[in-house]
Amino acid sequence: MPTSIQTWERLTHPDDLKGSYDLIQKLSSGELPFYDYEARMRHKNGEWVWIHDRGNVTEWDHEGKPVRMVGTHINISERKRAEEEIRKKTEELDQFFSVALDMLCIANTDAHFLQLNPAWELTLGWTKDELMAGKFLDFVHPEDINATLDAISQLVEQKEVINFVNRYRCKDGTYRWIEWRSAPVGDTIYAAARDITEKRQNEELLIHKENILDAISFAATTLMSSLSDDAINDVLARIGRAVDPSRTYIFTHSYTAEGRSLISQKYEWVSEGISPQLDSPFLQNLEWQNAGYERWASVLMQGGIISGNISDFPEDEYELLAMQDIKSLVVIPIFSHKDFFGFIGFDHCIKDHEWTHVEIETLEAAAGLLGASFGRRKAEEENMIRENNLSTFFNTIEDFLFILDMEGRMIKVNDTVIHRLGYRMEELIGESVLMVHPEKRRDEAGEKVAEMLQGTCDFCPIPLIAKDGTQIPVETRVVAGVWDGQPALFGVSKDISEITLSEEKFSKAFQSAGTLMAITIDRIYIDVNKRFLDTLGYTRNEVIGRSSSDLNLFVNEGDRERVTQEIREKGHCEKSKILIRGKDGRILTGIFSADIIHIQDKEALLTIMNDVTEMIRLSDALISANKKLNLLSSITRHDILNQVQALFLVQELLDEKIPEDSSVRRELTLLTKAIDTIYSQINFTKDYQDMGIASPDWVQVKAVIMREQVNKIFSDISIEVTTGDLEIFVDPMFSKVCYNLMENALRHGQRVTRITVSWKREVDYGILIFEDDGVGVAEADKKRIFNRGFGKNTGLGLFLTAEILSITGLSIQETGEEGKGARFEIRVPMNQYRQGSSFYFDHLQ
Repeated sequence: MPTSIQTWERLTHPDDLKGSYDLIQKLSSGELPFYDYEARMRHKNGEWVWIHDRGNVTEWDHEGKPVRMVGTHINISERKRAEEEIRKKTEELDQFFSVALDMLCIANTDAHFLQLNPAWELTLGWTKDELMAGKFLDFVHPEDINATLDAISQLVEQKEVINFVNRYRCKDGTYRWIEWRSAPVGDTIYAAARDITEKRQNEELLIHKENILDAISFAATTLMSSLSDDAINDVLARIGRAVDPSRTYIFTHSYTAEGRSLISQKYEWVSEGISPQLDSPFLQNLEWQNAGYERWASVLMQGGIISGNISDFPEDEYELLAMQDIKSLVVIPIFSHKDFFGFIGFDHCIKDHEWTHVEIETLEAAAGLLGASFGRRKAEEENMIRENNLSTFFNTIEDFLFILDMEGRMIKVNDTVIHRLGYRMEELIGESVLMVHPEKRRDEAGEKVAEMLQGTCDFCPIPLIAKDGTQIPVETRVVAGVWDGQPALFGVSKDISEITLSEEKFSKAFQSAGTLMAITIDRIYIDVNKRFLDTLGYTRNEVIGRSSSDLNLFVNEGDRERVTQEIREKGHCEKSKILIRGKDGRILTGIFSADIIHIQDKEALLTIMNDVTEMIRLSDALISANKKLNLLSSITRHDILNQVQALFLVQELLDEKIPEDSSVRRELTLLTKAIDTIYSQINFTKDYQDMGIASPDWVQVKAVIMREQVNKIFSDISIEVTTGDLEIFVDPMFSKVCYNLMENALRHGQRVTRITVSWKREVDYGILIFEDDGVGVAEADKKRIFNRGFGKNTGLGLFLTAEILSITGLSIQETGEEGKGARFEIRVPMNQYRQGSSFYFDHLQ
């Protein structure tokens, strides 16, 4: 025990001296009733020990200063070591409490948090103070309050609560799923919680996916047994309930004859309270690319997917979808055998929905299953159609058809066999096919069949015999194949009774024809007719077995190459002009045609040539005569016009000399009118003297009208031509036709401001239309306007227009409505118009 203050100072730990001094000063000043301090002091063995020092002043000097203190020292080193251990453990616990990823807490059974680790703020967004300000029940989801109170009751009963789950509200208003493990110690609850929201969502998503997969499994099973509309609707309803949207639907895709892409809603399922759309006419045969869904068409037809909340869609799509109360959707394409069949869609109409990858992936599988099923249904429908077609073809074909097993027994025959041979079906099936041949030739028929199967014989010529003994000449061919999965023989017997008769008729027509006819195989003549020999001067022996090259028939080698190329490309040659050399060297002009025929399974060429040498000579002579007549007409017209000019001069002199009130004025007026008429008619003959002389040719309508349009008389009206590059086969004076029709509109239409020329195709012909916006033609005059002399001018314009058109078989009529304008329709036969250089065949359009 220290005996002096110095001893006490020497033994006390330096770090504790100041604290001890401060307390002694306070004791001396009367601030403390006694001295109480814990300090470290050096032990005799040199170690530091903790001493609990308590004492008081027992003696004072005359100045009031303490002289002696009496007290106790208690060794508290063990307690200090225990406290240090506790402190260290507490620090470790606090450190663990603060860094733990789980949400740790200490609470009481009154539903108040006592301590929380930082994970709570990270998870829920609330600060510790906000969470501890009230009861933790304030943050529990209303639907989970009762379950949470039940858990607290178990803790009050000192029972652990393990794997309890409820939802806590986050600061942003959302809820997180929390899983608890809690242990009670009296009224205190020690708990560890974990955010299992993502786990819960994944579990729910997995359950969702399993439900969809179950629906897909149901779909696979259902569609495997039935592809009816009812089955597809059941499948759609099952998938709809599994996916849980507001609406599920299938649209099918098709093309119009013009190639426009259409979609139609075919199937639909809706949840309770959602209005169906299946009966909406706006969703049937929708030309979607022009109805605001162009992006959809592009994406879906290339295998892409449309999904998301419609608020993120382009504005035009958003407006269309919002009108249908759609908030969110996913649309997945359906392909059948790589062809775009349509799409399956899922709409959410109540709230937005974020479509997960798992959902889309699973729904793609559903679309794939539907595509396969639709493809199978289409294949079955096509197969049924093919079977029906085959049955129809099999039973309507006029040839005798037999299907045999490999022993030659009949498995199936067509109706021709039954009707023409007179047997019942049951009399033939299972019997040898040799029974329908004459009995004495059945062995020969069997040998022929064997030879055909070996490839050493083309056909069997043995006739068929009916039940009544009638024999029918036929050519029978037999090939091996498969029927109902089993090896079989297929026999076709062709009745050649009429062929024999036809061959006789053809031979007679061939020999008596007035044109040059020949048949070649591999360019070698195998037959020519009498006209061929008589015209070219050859004998039959000089021609048969030789080619046209051997005979040097073609004057121009280019003609031979041209017709040969045309036959090679088209399979025929039609109306080609060629020059042919006779045996004596004479040059003949011919119109040559050729077509491929078959003679005993060999390809042959039938050629026909019309000798037009004399016709061309006469035509040339006629053209020469017409030219001379035109020259004479031109000279005569010139002389007459000179005399008319003299008459005009006389008329003017008389007009000056005869008084206005003279009675002779009437005769002078008649004379003037007669002179004008003669002058107009003579000038008219100048325009039309060449009508029908020149050969017709292809002319482009638009080009002709544009040339006539530059005439200054048309400068004040609009002329619109919409015929494109249309060409028609007409007389070269067609330009006069166009001028007359436009000039007629201007002259008689009174108020014409616009002339339109258009083209319209009908089934067997085309119509070239000239129409204006004038006063039109009176109903009573519609037919008379094409009569010679009718009209207010010369009366010849429309008459000659009709005549020019008639040269090449065209006709014209007026079909306008009086008061609304004239409309002239020129009817053009089908083979006399074309677009550019290609003929238009309207029945192929």
